[in-house]
Amino acid sequence: MRNIVVSAALAVSLCFGQAPKPATETTRQANQRVQQHMSFDDARDFADAHRGLIAPLPENGIVRDASGNVVAAVGLFGFIKEGTPAPESVNPSLWRQSQLMNTTGLFQVTDRIYQVRGYSISVITFIEGDTGVIVVDPLLTVEPARAAAALYFAHRPKKPVVAVIYTHSHADHYGGVKGVVSEEDVRDGKVRIFAPQGFTEETLSESLLAETP
Repeated sequence: MRNIVVSAALAVSLCFGQAPKPATETTRQANQRVQQHMSFDDARDFADAHRGLIAPLPENGIVRDASGNVVAAVGLFGFIKEGTPAPESVNPSLWRQSQLMNTTGLFQVTDRIYQVRGYSISVITFIEGDTGVIVVDPLLTVEPARAAAALYFAHRPKKPVVAVIYTHSHADHYGGVKGVVSEEDVRDGKVRIFAPQGFTEETLSESLLAETP
C-alpha cells in the first residue's frame, strides 16, 4: 500500500488520538541495529524528493467523492514529519521511507514532464505534447485522478488530454482513468488508450486471484 506504514498499530492509534503502546525490548533492539547499519545522515534522497516541486496538494490532500465521503486523506500521515527520529516501535528505514513519501504535490520532472504525487499508491504523470497532454498511469480511483488533473491544469496550460498510457495491469495504474478522460471521447477517437499486449487478460486474471470474495 503506501509502503510506509510505520506500524499499523502506531498509525491507527495516532489517527484516533490514542497513545501507542511502547516498543518491546526485542523490537527496540532490532530497530537500534537498523539505525546503526544504515546511513541515515545521507540526505540526498530528500533533496531528490523535493526537486521540482511546483505546488503542494490542496486541502491537505483530502479528496471527496460526489456524496462527500473522503476517498483520500494524505494529511492523516502528517505525524511522520521530515527530520524527526523514528519512534522506538518503528523500523527507522520504514520511518525514513514514509518521510520521503510524504513529500507530495505537483512536480516538474524535466522539460514537458510533470507528476502529481501523493493522491494514491502510484504516481500520475503528465507529458506535454505539441497538441495535447498524454497521461501515464491515472491512479487507482476516479476522484484522486480528477484532483491530480485539476492540480496539474491549475499550473500548466489547459491542453486537451489526447492519450492515456497504462504501463502495466495493476489497478493503481489504470483504475482512475475516467477522472482524466471520458468514455465518450475514447469511443469518438478523441483520446487513445495505450496498454501492453495482453493487458486485459492480465488485468482480469489478477483481479480474479486477488479480489476478496
